[in-house]
Amino acid sequence: MTGIVPHRPTDSPSSERTPLEHRLEGLDGHHAAAPQLGFMLAGAQWRDSWLHGFRSLYLVMEVILLGLAGGLLVSILTLEVSRAWVPAVLLIVDSTGSLLLLMRMRRAALGLGDDVRFWHREIVRAERELPPERRVFTRFKLLQRSRNHADTSELTGLALSETGLDEAGLDRLIEPFSATRRLIENRVPTLIAVLWVSWSIAGVGALCLRLAHIIG
Repeated sequence: MTGIVPHRPTDSPSSERTPLEHRLEGLDGHHAAAPQLGFMLAGAQWRDSWLHGFRSLYLVMEVILLGLAGGLLVSILTLEVSRAWVPAVLLIVDSTGSLLLLMRMRRAALGLGDDVRFWHREIVRAERELPPERRVFTRFKLLQRSRNHADTSELTGLALSETGLDEAGLDRLIEPFSATRRLIENRVPTLIAVLWVSWSIAGVGALCLRLAHIIG
């Protein structure tokens, strides 16, 4: 349990990683030691708390800015035509700044998600040194995977065997994008971006219609 288990070479996608990634992820001949599990769990919790806090922050900021955009659109429709261009310009500035902010913050959230994935991989590697019945975190990740994948039974047999998962199995168990990450980091930002574009088109369109005296 306390010894360092030699790394078994595989033909998995891990062979495509750079030498630095091999060294940082423990792929250059040494696995993470099981006695370090407490430290690894603390590292995963630390980055995970940052990730959740950061996601909440940028989503709340976007909701507030979308509310401001709604107020500007109402102003375009209700102010005198000679002054309606002011909220229209502010709406375009608000939309542009918010889209740039959305892209930057999404990129930062992706980086934090990769940090969490790094620690999860290290924990599963370390648990290979434990008896199968004590691989609690591995079983938790298998439970998560079973909700969205049909091949979990095969992966469970490998993960809870005496040798545990190889690097190819780790890539399948700890995916770069889980269902939750795809929803929060891909689909939600896409929806927000569509809303911003829609608000901008609606604002500019309303101003043009008022200037053409099509609407009052």
